[in-house]
Amino acid sequence: MEIQFITDAQGKKKAAIVPFDEWERTEKAKEILEQVYLHGIIQERRNSSSSVNLDDLLISEGLTRDDLES
Repeated sequence: MEIQFITDAQGKKKAAIVPFDEWERTEKAKEILEQVYLHGIIQERRNSSSSVNLDDLLISEGLTRDDLES
């Protein structure tokens, strides 16, 4: 994989150009991690005494139902 960097006048890296297929793999990995994270939250809260509906849970995590469908 060849990554190219965009630098500022002092040579500090400001951005990276990544091949598209690598970017796609990274996006898929992020989606999987999000699902694992949500599963952990649900498992953690499943045994709690207070009950929260799905929409409230998602809102508390900064998500919506649309985030789950994509």
